[in-house]
Amino acid sequence: MMQLDELLLRELGPGIVSLDPDLLRDCSHDESEQEAVTPEVAVTPVDPLQVEILLRLAGEHRFFVTPRGAGTGKSGGSVPVRGGVSLSLHRMNHILEIDPENLLAVVEPGATCESLQQAAWAAGLFYPPDPASLATCSLGGNVAENAGGPRAFRYGVTREYVLGMEAVRIGGQRFDVGHRPVKGVSGYDLAALLTGSEGTLAVFTKLIFKLIPQPEAPGLLILYFPSVHEAVRAVTILVQNRLFPMALELLDRPSLDAARTGTFSPSSSAGGALFCELEGLASSPHLAQAVLDALAGAGAAPSDHELAADPAAAAAWDARRDVSSRLKALHARKISEDVAVPRALLPELVLGVREIAAELDLESACYGHAGDGNLHVNFLTDGDGAAFGTAVERLFRLTLLLGGTLSGEHGIGTLKRRFLPAEHAPAVLDMFAAVKHAWDPAGLLNPGKVL
Repeated sequence: MMQLDELLLRELGPGIVSLDPDLLRDCSHDESEQEAVTPEVAVTPVDPLQVEILLRLAGEHRFFVTPRGAGTGKSGGSVPVRGGVSLSLHRMNHILEIDPENLLAVVEPGATCESLQQAAWAAGLFYPPDPASLATCSLGGNVAENAGGPRAFRYGVTREYVLGMEAVRIGGQRFDVGHRPVKGVSGYDLAALLTGSEGTLAVFTKLIFKLIPQPEAPGLLILYFPSVHEAVRAVTILVQNRLFPMALELLDRPSLDAARTGTFSPSSSAGGALFCELEGLASSPHLAQAVLDALAGAGAAPSDHELAADPAAAAAWDARRDVSSRLKALHARKISEDVAVPRALLPELVLGVREIAAELDLESACYGHAGDGNLHVNFLTDGDGAAFGTAVERLFRLTLLLGGTLSGEHGIGTLKRRFLPAEHAPAVLDMFAAVKHAWDPAGLLNPGKVL
């Protein structure tokens, strides 16, 4: 019987199929706590036909295929937990089209989020989604996870910008779903179904994104508060006053300490802070006054604030995006979870996290997208981390009790699979399984994820 590597080398060639130990090691993990698993073979296609051939062979010969973007995921979604083939799409990385007249872009799945943002901006347009890893994360991965980021508060998540895609199923069927016009209601919305499906239904080979007109150059208003709870309360006040910044990010005291760099020096006395990105602030600093007046009028004025334009604003955002890695460097062990609750209940979530950490002799840090109720909760220790499991279970129970969800943007992957029944009724889980079976009856594509 022909070995898997021999089969793939014969059908796809040595330029596409690799047994290189370094590449296999790179494909064995993502940025989550999921244990690494080395695939048998890595396949790195450069065009859709090669993806089609691979998935046709997978259907015929019954081997597992795990799609992979840039490996920046936080839920184990690109880890090949059942072995088989790691399908790395990083070589399919071109911006194929920027269409200023129709406000859309066509890209390959391996292109980075930042590359699309830059190409759109150069054409006088804007692609808002901005995950923290935007410089390295792939657009195919963003669509697979329905990624968010700070600007999701005002502009929405990746789903809001996906018009359509070309995709391939196990068995090798390649097809187009969605549409180029902004409006389209012809049949079931399969593009919406595939967005957020975590690579378990089909593999993207081309993506069509909606773009929007370029906003005025933003600036950053950083608001400091005596406590994180006052910072969280300020979010609700701004929304009640119909103030919707481009981004509204929360950092508690431990997160601020971790974010401190040579180019970003936050207040050392604040218990929490909000990063408030305002359109047009770079050229019109007076726009910040509306925010300050709304807070003062509700008795929630910040203890201090600062206005930052580039390069200071860019340095502050770089520090914010690096909080996770800095927290990890400061502690022997760290586990990070991505949960979301109704915005008005953020104070209860933050308070509950602190209580959980204190009772289990852990430290905690909360930061993230307070504007849409999505926080990254970190439990930290210099000990053995034995209490992490209990802390996470309690966090999830609290999140669901508050009417929230187990994942705001990182997905379920492998790490949250066992908790899915806590959020979804058996009938809903049965429908999830029926969708998976309809697209991938043998369960060969990204096995061990979500369900």
